Amino acid sequence: MHNNNIKHREAAQLTAYLNTLDRRNRANFIKWVADECDVTRPVVYSWRYMCSRIPEYAKAIIEKCAGQEIFIDETDESDDTTKT
Repeated sequence: MHNNNIKHREAAQLTAYLNTLDRRNRANFIKWVADECDVTRPVVYSWRYMCSRIPEYAKAIIEKCAGQEIFIDETDESDDTTKT
């Protein structure tokens, strides 16, 4: 899958999760993720708005902070059926 497609899919998944939070909790969550990932809040916003890809370590931290799986790779499911 092309880098741009991955970036768009992951940003959409992150945004979908953030949309489940109210305004205050969303701001607190972004601040918490930025602190945990050792980046600034604008970096987290750049992930959300598709300016850059979310690093693998950051995806793990985001899911840990959220307490749920957020980033689901649909291509993994189709690849499993071809590996027989």
